[in-house]
Amino acid sequence: MIRNLPFILKGDSLEKKLRLTLLIAGISSIFAGLFMIYFNYSRGHNNVALLYCVSSALGVYITCAAFCTRLKYHLYIIVHALLVSITLLLLVDNYHTAGKHTEYNYLLALTIGSSLVLRQQSGYLSKAFPLICLAVYLLFIVTGLTWQNGGFQLNIPEEYGFYIVNCSVPIVALLLTVFTSRGNYSETDLIKRELSNAITNNELELYYQPQVDVDKKLIGFEALLRWKHPVKGFISPEVFIPVAEKSGLIIEIGKWVMERTLQQMSDWDRMFNLSKLKFSINISPLQLMHRDFTQDTLLTLSHYKISPERLKFEITETTFIYDQKRIGGVIAHFSQLGIKWAIDDFGVGYSSLKSISDFAIDDIKIDKSLIMQIFKNESAAIVVLKTIELSRDMGLNVLAEGIESEEYFEYLRDKGCHLFQGYHFARPLPAGEAALWIRRASS
Repeated sequence: MIRNLPFILKGDSLEKKLRLTLLIAGISSIFAGLFMIYFNYSRGHNNVALLYCVSSALGVYITCAAFCTRLKYHLYIIVHALLVSITLLLLVDNYHTAGKHTEYNYLLALTIGSSLVLRQQSGYLSKAFPLICLAVYLLFIVTGLTWQNGGFQLNIPEEYGFYIVNCSVPIVALLLTVFTSRGNYSETDLIKRELSNAITNNELELYYQPQVDVDKKLIGFEALLRWKHPVKGFISPEVFIPVAEKSGLIIEIGKWVMERTLQQMSDWDRMFNLSKLKFSINISPLQLMHRDFTQDTLLTLSHYKISPERLKFEITETTFIYDQKRIGGVIAHFSQLGIKWAIDDFGVGYSSLKSISDFAIDDIKIDKSLIMQIFKNESAAIVVLKTIELSRDMGLNVLAEGIESEEYFEYLRDKGCHLFQGYHFARPLPAGEAALWIRRASS
């Protein structure tokens, strides 16, 4: 266990930070207890020394708990044992009254420490317990309560009003500051908290960007997620998508995107003839590997009566750094049903020709950052042209995204690119404006 210590406590997760905090608290309790045992025993205060023996033993338990499972169970024992042991010591240790008030710092440390360290735990541990510690601290510092001669003794100065205000007000202010500061108010965590409610609050919306062929004829749309915050307005996908992936919210959001896209296709089917239009949906690696992805997708397809041949799933190159066997199985399963697969942002991520040959990939989407450099950077132009040649030789379609002008379109068309997408044709459109594109294409 000790040998594996660097690995057990390594990382940034809250649990590992909590374990490290317990380790520090446990070792501190052991050393403080050993010193006080020697200090009191050498002066004949055997009853107090015995209490510090108990506190040292508690320090050993806290240290061991840092490595144990069922951490939450141990937390309840540890925090209450600390509070009881400190309270007993404050009541009984009356042999050095000159330094009595310094012992109250242990309760203050427990109050602030528990409010900070336990802020991610249950409501009782994160809120009620720090307040209990504060109440006990104020009780001792205001009343000077001790246990002597078989009874409780109070030590309240004559100017008790002045004394109480000077003791309580700064401490209450300090605790309120701790409660205010202990939350994580980084932009990432704010986005995470608000994004978790975005679906329920109908803040998410799908936009559709047209994709065209060499004749600029509409061949389909890419469904793109947008988040319209009620206060901040539209938040860029480049900001909230990484947060959603890191937090796991991308699973729920991806399922929503899938259902909403198929629902929109079903609605448009009743208005237009969409048999030849394909819709591209972005699939995150976490979503692709989720155990319910295949079943949920098949059920949604069945519910909205959408033909699989009209769908294209877009994945990034980084998908292939995950469980390739599992991913390959999912891709093959949907390919057999007729769903097409495209590699999005090709050329700037985890590029691997082996991945293209090993998996049932149908399309390559060249990243717009490369497309925008073809007239400025010779190396970027070579990468784009070789990608087009390679895809053509492998029987794959090539889509260039980020087409900003006619010049880019004509150049790439002449070099053999099949499909195009970008602001030169249309920006991502809300459903109503996308329907106008469909209407014009159908007429």
